[in-house]
Amino acid sequence: MIRLQEQFQNCGAALSLVPGEYEGPLRVDRPCVIDGGGATLWAPCGPVLEILVPGVTVKNLRVEVTEERAPCRTAIRCAAPVQLEQVEVNGAVEGVPGESPDWDLPPLIALGAFAADAVNVFSVPLQAAGPAELTCAIGGLTLLPARLAAGPQTISLRTAELRDHTILYGDILVKTAVTRRICVTGTARKDAPRRQDVPASLPRDSGPDLVTPPADLLAPSVLDPSVPLMRRGQRTGFPDLGRDTLKIALEYRDTRQPLELDAYVFLLQANQRVRGDADFLFFNNPQSRDRAVRMSGSALVLADLEKLDPAVERVAVCYSVYGDDPRKNFSQVRDPLLRVFSGSRELCRMKPEDLSVEKTLVAVEVYRYKGQWKLNFVASGYRDGLRRLCESYGVEVE
Repeated sequence: MIRLQEQFQNCGAALSLVPGEYEGPLRVDRPCVIDGGGATLWAPCGPVLEILVPGVTVKNLRVEVTEERAPCRTAIRCAAPVQLEQVEVNGAVEGVPGESPDWDLPPLIALGAFAADAVNVFSVPLQAAGPAELTCAIGGLTLLPARLAAGPQTISLRTAELRDHTILYGDILVKTAVTRRICVTGTARKDAPRRQDVPASLPRDSGPDLVTPPADLLAPSVLDPSVPLMRRGQRTGFPDLGRDTLKIALEYRDTRQPLELDAYVFLLQANQRVRGDADFLFFNNPQSRDRAVRMSGSALVLADLEKLDPAVERVAVCYSVYGDDPRKNFSQVRDPLLRVFSGSRELCRMKPEDLSVEKTLVAVEVYRYKGQWKLNFVASGYRDGLRRLCESYGVEVE
């Protein structure tokens, strides 16, 4: 295990880490930039990271107190102003303006077993030490509200109509000056009761076929007529594509009969094939190993392209109608619309047209070209379903 204090003493004005675990504590006593590169700095007892002088920037780092019963649970202690960027903590934060040291969130929300093939709603009480933003990147689960106020309150978790034995596993992110995680687990079971414990302060949704992604993850739902409409087969680029989180959402008005429409993502090498099953994202594997690409619910894909493994040359975003019933296909999906965002700004949209008996749609590809990210609006459907598509990308289907 690497002791980071020794490495810090031998560096200059910047310390760049590679992903991994580094043993603390670390005392920063000179101005510098520490780029964690996604690494974790840990110690059994806090403070794990101490900032003693101004002029320090810490970014892309997780700081963790590992012992739950440690006499000091302080992850970061600051005696001078510090700039924190993409810093995650497990423990308290002291000395950062506007950041309360009194956060005490549950490390785990266990939903247990809940009804398969139905929308389930859970109410979870939380005590917020201050204002915070909430995001949920768990496939098949949406979250309300998008923001917390200081004090006691209740959040609502809503599942999609998940198939029997589907396992929910992932994190809710609570964002202030730093990020905290709450792990969520649960299993959809045919023999389990349906949960509908909606608090009075939150409206009950209009039904199980609501498909709009969580409001905090998308731009406003009002469509701007000035946003360009792409054509099938069109390739295009946008300035600074990849600087902000790229968001790709498939929306539609409704379906002519009940069906399940799921998103699938393939992370492809230059040979147009995945490196392994981990590069195939779906409801049971909703994020890439580097967390650069992740799914929220069944209709939204988020990508932080600058964090993507350089071996990935292309990200193929696809949608498929679940099941073998040939009558359930894209002809039953009314007014589909693919929308592409950079952060909260809508870049463009495309209407997949002339779809009939197709069960699977390759909607758009995000690909590298001469060092820049581009979009290819494929919009091609396949009547053979998901299996053949998986096999074409090198994913073995049992």
